[in-house]
Amino acid sequence: MDANKFENEYVTGQKNENYNEVMSKIEALNQDVLIHKQWNKDVYYGFHERECFDLCYAVGKAKAILVYLHAGYWQSRDKNQFHFIADHLAELGYHIAIMNYPLCPEVSIERIRQSLSYGLLTVQAFVNNDADVNNDVKNLPLYICGHSAGAHLTTELVLNAKQVIRDQLNIQGIIPISGIYDLEPLVSTSLNHNLQLNQAQAITNSPLFRVVNDLVPAEFFVGQNETDAFIEQSQKMKDQWELKGNSANFTILKDSDHFSLLFHFLEKGEIVQAIEKLYQSTHL
Repeated sequence: MDANKFENEYVTGQKNENYNEVMSKIEALNQDVLIHKQWNKDVYYGFHERECFDLCYAVGKAKAILVYLHAGYWQSRDKNQFHFIADHLAELGYHIAIMNYPLCPEVSIERIRQSLSYGLLTVQAFVNNDADVNNDVKNLPLYICGHSAGAHLTTELVLNAKQVIRDQLNIQGIIPISGIYDLEPLVSTSLNHNLQLNQAQAITNSPLFRVVNDLVPAEFFVGQNETDAFIEQSQKMKDQWELKGNSANFTILKDSDHFSLLFHFLEKGEIVQAIEKLYQSTHL
């Protein structure tokens, strides 16, 4: 596959004519959830201005924490664009921490991963010690969910912090959505202007090649209307997860593209249903 093909599969081909419409709907949903749910905004987990998260409190008794890592090819977007994913999950008893993180090219992908590992520890400690949290139990189960670059970071956190997770974090499962798990094709694309990866670095940062056994269950998602490359990436990552003896599911969301699939965080959405099933299977 040549450079032009990679550019189409990972950049231009992912754009959809309904993008502006989808983002306008998301913004309206964001405004609504900020009004109708209880939030603690800009809780810092580090010294960088982007090392912070917004916490949406569960409605009623909390049963778990869900950490959400946003999209943006490791170089753009912000937590404030995705508050709406917390709306129905809060009703189901989840505290939702929507994370920001430093971006490329100011920092490397490795540095983003390291930053977020501290972020996970901070989220867990903050929720366990927050007087505003309605918890009957401490050390609530924690789930990590990420979209696009956030999906890559979700799997990277699990692979690179396995011992920390076992000893310090109560992570019970992950939900990677429309991720890129083999970064090598990105080296020849316009995305690499800010990522600044050479081939060796791309391979080093590709979780597809480093899956091991004894990992948490994973629910992989991708949109039916995404490019073949994105669909194949998620399929291959799910296969590797299972090949190493870990539990994994893979769902192609019908009539959904790279951003409209996020509407499956709304009530009765397939992503919400999968999170609930994951909670039931790992915690009860």
